[in-house]
Amino acid sequence: FKAVIENEGPGNAHQVMILHVLQALQRLERASDRRPAERRGVPASIVVKLTPDSFALCHRGGADEGSQTWSHFQIVRLFREYRIESKRGNRIDLEAPLVNLVHVFHSCASSDRTTLRLANGQDGRPILGFEFSLTGNVADHRVEQEVPVRVIPEQEADLICEPALPEPEYQIELPPSLQRLKNVLEKMRAVGAQHVAVEAAQETSANAGANAGSLTSIARAWLRLTAEAELVSIASTFPSLALVMEGKKTPSPEGPVRLILSLRRLGEVLAAFQQVCAEAHIACVLEDRALVIYALLPQSLGSLISYTPAVTL
Repeated sequence: FKAVIENEGPGNAHQVMILHVLQALQRLERASDRRPAERRGVPASIVVKLTPDSFALCHRGGADEGSQTWSHFQIVRLFREYRIESKRGNRIDLEAPLVNLVHVFHSCASSDRTTLRLANGQDGRPILGFEFSLTGNVADHRVEQEVPVRVIPEQEADLICEPALPEPEYQIELPPSLQRLKNVLEKMRAVGAQHVAVEAAQETSANAGANAGSLTSIARAWLRLTAEAELVSIASTFPSLALVMEGKKTPSPEGPVRLILSLRRLGEVLAAFQQVCAEAHIACVLEDRALVIYALLPQSLGSLISYTPAVTL
């Protein structure tokens, strides 16, 4: 495997975008680290899945409970060169220490050109090698860094996949600032709530008419967050959100759908997603199943996707 990333000028640093995604995954990992875990003391790692058509990162923190986060990158947008060969039909799955990847992408963030290469290190063990140049006061200097990796066997790699879920009842574009939702969740946690009910429904034509304008044809929905503690309940409704119909084969139901989530997990996801400065966030609501949040990365580079399963009280 060999690939080359080239920056496309100020504001188009592709290495920086990968760094932001890795930092988001690292934030989720640190949050999950606060919980009792069998993996305590084992360095946090992520899975890098490589195929001729895809470059994906997977954080499996809480995978046994269904909580996963994936990032998919568009190869033609991210890489100037990309070559992969393997005995598994040109598919390679790697397990890499998250902190090492964050460090190396932090180092190469300002480089004009970064080359990634899967090879064997001096001890014969597999490594993901990075070569890049950094601008110096007198002359540029070449840097080489290595990230130790484990090549995941095919049988194990085939089990690492995104959750199989039915089509969501609702696909809703969230407010441009995730901080608004995060502020509501923080108030809920402050009163001692542990869970949040997420409810979504289409807006009626009367409500839609109140927001009528040049875009009257766009279907709208509302999203409501509700939490209850011992002596208080908090509810907040976000109205007039755009319904996203792309990819849906069936229309959204007329009535509301609802599911209950871990308040802490949802807050962690929103905080992590704020790291990537996404162009848009789409919430996919699956009644009593899961909330899936998509962050669409800038410059059509790809997406960051978090799966948060519903809880049963």
